[in-house]
Amino acid sequence: MKKHIKRFISKKELQNLSNKSIYAYKIDLKKLDEYYESHTYAISECLENYTHYVIKSNSYKTSSKKRKLTTLKMFWAFLINYEEIDLPPFPKVQIRKEYRVPKTLSISELKQLVESIHVYSPTTVKKHRDHVRDKAMIEIMINLGLRISEVSNMNVYDYNDGYILIRGKNNKERVLFLTSPTSKDIIEKYLNIRKEYSPIAKEKAFFLNKYGYRLSIYGISNIFQKFKRLSKINIRSTPHYLRHSFATQLLNNGANLRDIQELLGHSNITTTEIYTSVSSTRKREVLALYGFRGNI
Repeated sequence: MKKHIKRFISKKELQNLSNKSIYAYKIDLKKLDEYYESHTYAISECLENYTHYVIKSNSYKTSSKKRKLTTLKMFWAFLINYEEIDLPPFPKVQIRKEYRVPKTLSISELKQLVESIHVYSPTTVKKHRDHVRDKAMIEIMINLGLRISEVSNMNVYDYNDGYILIRGKNNKERVLFLTSPTSKDIIEKYLNIRKEYSPIAKEKAFFLNKYGYRLSIYGISNIFQKFKRLSKINIRSTPHYLRHSFATQLLNNGANLRDIQELLGHSNITTTEIYTSVSSTRKREVLALYGFRGNI
């Protein structure tokens, strides 16, 4: 099994996929190999049994199961088409959809977060440089609802006076805008000091770490954790809460789902519809406008 997995990964690495996707394939297929090694099944029998094991498992969330099955399906096809292994068609499987309410920060918590960054007082030149960067990064995340991977993937030439080209999942591109003069001013201040990170000439990343290279998703997460503690907002919150809060506030303020779908870069509107479950403001408005008492 290992040799087939190794060749599959090598093939995927030639397809210009993201490191995150390649890593996910490796993790998923490592679990398959562990299953194979712990049983005496032939490859065909192992694949079928492991597929049903994933479906029935209580150890994985629905999203994880779907990802693992997608990896399995691709690996299955690879074994048939490239490794010339005789396998039956990939089984028709169905996973019950699991709805989870998006976790958000309140407006007051968002204000606390922004205020904590504003009042933070750096004690050294390098800390001042990082503070300008961190302020710009949080500003973009709050105002545009970006995934941390999208923030990390931003390049300098993707930004122009509030206009930002965003590369989302599967390299799907969308254009967003910072419409507030305050937001644009915060970003420009960062761009003016970006050279202080001493990036090499070929480094095109928008946000840089202390070594002058692209700021990773882990670096972004650590910066958020720092200001989360300082602002004393929900201790369980993550950077993704900012994305959920962004979408929920748009819905609360009257934006339609199609617009929100485009702004978030969702391929399917059913993904965007989860925000209707947390939009309490909209619920109150709908009940006030269309409920029985609202019409008498």
